[in-house]
Amino acid sequence: MKIPEKIRIGGVVYEVKYEDRLNNGTNLAYGHIDYDQALIRLAPNLQDYQGECLTFLHEILHGIAKHFGLKIESDEKTIDALARGLYMVISDNPEIFNDASVIKDQGSN
Repeated sequence: MKIPEKIRIGGVVYEVKYEDRLNNGTNLAYGHIDYDQALIRLAPNLQDYQGECLTFLHEILHGIAKHFGLKIESDEKTIDALARGLYMVISDNPEIFNDASVIKDQGSN
């Protein structure tokens, strides 16, 4: 999985940045999404690349929940479970996520 420099969630383009030390106010954090700044921050020094991918998906799911008014937005356990499940699906079936022409073709109808 490639972590991009930018990602669009709910029509908003979020920049993705790496920061050595993230803090959620109490503890070190692996990642954070800032809705006001349209920014996803990841801490690469706290985990391996697989962990970064999981954290990236976790923050994306927070963004989806926020933008679409889902009540799970602040439910860390549910968001984490969904991120892990999504990461497994993407990792086990990469071929279904690589064909941009399918999306392009569907958009032209």
